[in-house]
Amino acid sequence: MKIFLPLLLILSLILGGCTRRHNAFERFNISAKKELTEESIQTVKIKKGTTTNGILNVVYLNKVFPDLYKDNEYFYVYYYLKDKNETVSLFLNNKPSLLLEELPADNNFSKLTSFDAPWSKYYLVGFKKEGNILNFTLQTNKAASATLQFIKDK
Repeated sequence: MKIFLPLLLILSLILGGCTRRHNAFERFNISAKKELTEESIQTVKIKKGTTTNGILNVVYLNKVFPDLYKDNEYFYVYYYLKDKNETVSLFLNNKPSLLLEELPADNNFSKLTSFDAPWSKYYLVGFKKEGNILNFTLQTNKAASATLQFIKDK
């Protein structure tokens, strides 16, 4: 008993000193904006039937920059399609975009996502204000499509 109690005390001090309260983002030293981006980004394969034609990444900007993007629904979109000749249309809840601004690979948003590959296409996309459920859809002229759902915080 004389050995057990001091050993238990030393062991609890050693293990107790190692436990600090962290969330996953604190260990990576990322900014609050990048943390919000990581929470707001979604990725999906662009498919035609069972064939994958590319990949779509979408960041809901209203959540990341609520003071700047509040009047409408704004998204940072980047995608890759295997067929460079395909064209795309973007919809939110089956309604076309009001704003479609092509961006260079190295843009302000790519710094948030740490992705700026020259083979992808990058856009700032704006839509009319919608309800709490946002279904973002990309459709190609060759019948491939992808849909992501964003749910607003209340």
